[in-house]
Amino acid sequence: ALISASNRLGITGLKLAAEAELASDGVNVENAAELILFADGTHCAVLKEAAMDFFVENSEAVMKSAGYAMVKESPDLLNELLAAALVGSKKRVARSEPGDREYKRMRVSTLRQQLDDKGLDVDGSKEMLI
Repeated sequence: ALISASNRLGITGLKLAAEAELASDGVNVENAAELILFADGTHCAVLKEAAMDFFVENSEAVMKSAGYAMVKESPDLLNELLAAALVGSKKRVARSEPGDREYKRMRVSTLRQQLDDKGLDVDGSKEMLI
C-alpha cells in the first residue's frame, strides 16, 4: 500500500525506500509471483529484479503458488522470466563506460547508482531507466 500511495503521489524517495525494504526482506515462495506482477505494474525495478531472482532460484515452489497462475497470463513476463532463468544467478557486471548492451545486463541497483551520479531520475522500470 505504501509503494502504491507514494507512486501515485509522486513521492519518489519514499517509494524507492519502501521498494528496497520489500525487495531485501519481503520476497518468499508464497508472494514472489504476485510481487513480480505488482512490481511490473508500479515500475519498481529493484523489487521486480529481486522477485525474479527469487523465482529463478525457487522456480518449482513458486510455480505451485496461487499467484503464478496470474503470471502465466502475461507472455511478456514469462519471456522475462525465461531470460532471467537462462542468465541464472550470474553476476552482471558493468564496465566503466557501458554501451547499450551492458546497460541491459546491469543490475538495477547499479544502473540507478550511475544515473544518480549523473543527476538523472532513478525512478521507473528498468526499460525506462535505460
